[in-house]
Amino acid sequence: MSANSNVVRNPQLVEYGKFVELQNDSRFPPISVIRQQYPDTSSAYNIPISTAPLSSVEIYPKYAVLTYNAGGIGGTGPGGAYTQCETRTSGNPSFISSKIYIHNGTNQFADVILTLTSGLSCMISLGKHTESNHTFTENLAVSGVNNYDGATITFFA
Repeated sequence: MSANSNVVRNPQLVEYGKFVELQNDSRFPPISVIRQQYPDTSSAYNIPISTAPLSSVEIYPKYAVLTYNAGGIGGTGPGGAYTQCETRTSGNPSFISSKIYIHNGTNQFADVILTLTSGLSCMISLGKHTESNHTFTENLAVSGVNNYDGATITFFA
């Protein structure tokens, strides 16, 4: 039984260098997949049944996204030094935001559902006002909000 290993890095060498491989970081270890290739032991090939399978290992490294805070460093508040700011409890933002701050001031759990400029949707679950996870700050390009669920969202650009 012999083992061959292959590090899988494509498509397009990880999106033309927009991502960085996380190497030597125990928090994000690569994923290894072991594949067994069993020989055909039928009478057509005359291979003994006791023949061991060939194994190969495929390694899928973990990657991080390269980001840049275009709003400035060292600004105050959740949005930093952004030029546009808008707070809403319903409806969509009037501009494409590059950062959001969500606050759930209710005593209910909240699920905020957002539409991103990429066309994907994401859901952010928030705790009650009495819990530590009732606020959320994230760098997201949001084009629409599908569900506020009692939360207040501040958009920054």
